[in-house]
Amino acid sequence: MSPSHQPAAVKRTGGGTFDPADRHLYFAAGDSEHYPHHVLLATNDLLTAGHERRLVKLLDAGHRVLLDSGIFWLTNQYKRAHGVSMDEALRLAPEEIDGFDDLYSRYIELVQRHGERLWGYIELDQGGRDNKIRTRTRLEDEGLTPIPVYHPLVDGWDYFDELAEQYDRICFGNVVQAPAPVRLRLLHTLWERHRQYPDLWVHVLGLTVNEWCLAVPPDSCDSSTWLGPLRWPKVRIDSALLRRVGELGRGFTYDLDQPAHPTRGRTACCLMCAQTVSATTAVWRLARTTRDELLGQPSYPLLTEPEARSS
Repeated sequence: MSPSHQPAAVKRTGGGTFDPADRHLYFAAGDSEHYPHHVLLATNDLLTAGHERRLVKLLDAGHRVLLDSGIFWLTNQYKRAHGVSMDEALRLAPEEIDGFDDLYSRYIELVQRHGERLWGYIELDQGGRDNKIRTRTRLEDEGLTPIPVYHPLVDGWDYFDELAEQYDRICFGNVVQAPAPVRLRLLHTLWERHRQYPDLWVHVLGLTVNEWCLAVPPDSCDSSTWLGPLRWPKVRIDSALLRRVGELGRGFTYDLDQPAHPTRGRTACCLMCAQTVSATTAVWRLARTTRDELLGQPSYPLLTEPEARSS
């Protein structure tokens, strides 16, 4: 193996606003009255014309929007309806999942209408490796170029190499439900393997930016934890240099029972959450840029010859 694997040609995933030079991005997922610059919206959040107008409004305002397929939502619905585990539901073929065809059709509608204005759109990753390939081929036959999803705990690392050789971007799953030690180990392994494909873009699904992102950074990630003050208004946790430093006093909490209050209501809380995401992203990017400049190496340094021989 050479120090870095540079495939001759790769498939370019869709999304007209994607800039491969603009790395270390945190996408905010979830429902809010205010959003930061980078937003993840799922297909299940955009099922109606009214919901779609919200997407158009964000695009018109210049937001970078990553469209999620909504498979996580759909599989959760199936899990609850049929009394199976999430892992069991995720392994089922698409045609076994209630509502898959409707979600598939809506996903295609959204991409065909807005694909060139999106930052990207994630494939419908239902049913394991073989089913993901089958569905992705079907989407590509429709003229779409979705971002493939890799699940390290079930797909095997050979499939990571297969995707990395074929596509300019992939998504990395299995993180959100894994225990913290497993998440950290997955991110370390991802970073090491990423070094073989320095031009590959990896978006980690369900990862909140934290201190791990300084040592083993993904190219981008997303989570809904930025809306924590809306979900748990009595708790306000803050961070310094991406590390949680503790709980702020009760004087910093919001009163969601007074949504219109100019400084303490729900709208003010949403605005604060969006501003916090923007600040977090700025800190992450500044810290990584400073680190790279001081060490004189990129985020994913090429493998040395001894490393390449042992890998």
